[in-house]
Amino acid sequence: MSDVKTQSVDELLEDYATTPVPHDKTVGGVRIGMINGALAFSVPGLITGLEIGQSIGIAQGIFAFLLGGLILSIMGAVTGLVGMHNRLTACMTMKFVFGSTGANILSFAFVLSLLGWYGVNIDLFSRVTQELWQQLFDYSPQIWLLEIIAGVLITLTTIWGFKLLERISTLFIPLLFLVIAYMLYQSLGYQSENVVNQVDNGFTFGEAVSAVVGSFIVSVVLMPDFTRYSASKKDTVVASFLPFFLLSSFVYLASAMAGLAVGESDVLVVMLTLGLGSFAFFLLIISSWTTNVINLYSASLGLNAIKPKMKEWHIIIFAGVLGTIISSFNLLDNFIDFLFSLSIIFTPVAAIYVVDFFLIRQQKRYDIEEMSSLTSLNWYAVIAWAIGVTVSMLVNHGFFTLTTIEVCDSVLVTSIVYYFLMQSKPK
Repeated sequence: MSDVKTQSVDELLEDYATTPVPHDKTVGGVRIGMINGALAFSVPGLITGLEIGQSIGIAQGIFAFLLGGLILSIMGAVTGLVGMHNRLTACMTMKFVFGSTGANILSFAFVLSLLGWYGVNIDLFSRVTQELWQQLFDYSPQIWLLEIIAGVLITLTTIWGFKLLERISTLFIPLLFLVIAYMLYQSLGYQSENVVNQVDNGFTFGEAVSAVVGSFIVSVVLMPDFTRYSASKKDTVVASFLPFFLLSSFVYLASAMAGLAVGESDVLVVMLTLGLGSFAFFLLIISSWTTNVINLYSASLGLNAIKPKMKEWHIIIFAGVLGTIISSFNLLDNFIDFLFSLSIIFTPVAAIYVVDFFLIRQQKRYDIEEMSSLTSLNWYAVIAWAIGVTVSMLVNHGFFTLTTIEVCDSVLVTSIVYYFLMQSKPK
């Protein structure tokens, strides 16, 4: 009897972490796009828009938001098409490109970064929640208690996989949109004459575009995790342009105008000054919840690619506990630089698996039955990846630039190097 129950639970929580998604499980592009759309409403997203607005003003800021969103949307559509064609996660796709051992090493780095961000977001969520409770209810909950509650809630949500993820995103994004729209409306009537004047020139235009692209680059690289459920090419394109171009540009613009109207760089102060009050509390809780569910979901898929025999929901619980423990270390200030440096590895990886699928394999699908015969390490992919990482670091430190946008430079160089290395490979 217990075996029957265990089997039924496993089937109920099946999310195809290591196998192709069946075609009858696919969904439309809007529903997929809503998942990444939830990330646009997070606190880091609001901070990005606010800082860019204060650095280059609304006029240039609008162009930076739109150009950055367009770049992200195009890149997301291309990486998403790889997921749609193969029905595999990003980390499983990497096994066919980098080899089994090479992909496992990269997957571990992905998991480390995602769990790090998971812990940092819970830490940030707990601190801001504590401050909001103090201001709204004159009561200050313990940080550790808030972190445990958030960790349990997020882990339980993630266990139910893609289906619940897209449902809660579809449910809450319209509400979050209304909250941001209300903030924008309030900012228009609050010292509106100061909106275009208070700029500090902290960013150049190119740096602002890079900041917009960088804010979502991890989501672009991991698009196959979600577009493996995409019903068609059109749905895949919609799933990319909806969050990266439409929703994120709206959020960035609204937060930039709100910050300039109030003359503040603290996003919480901006929201409270504009009278959001309990709306700010709602925005914080829901956006932090959905953001970390997405982080934990992708981290668990990465772990599942490394340990394919483990049950998905067991891995999610393990990853959720580990991420919550990380948040309790209060590593927010010292850990962020490390996490940003880890994210440098992501962009060249996406460039390589896109070139491999579309140009090298000519869109021939990866066959899961070939997994046992895969090479341990594809040195051509490793070399191209190392060059891409080096280019990212050199551009980041100002040694040179090709397009003035760090991510685009890395993609361009990595794609060319990998293509010609594979062309020189003995047949």
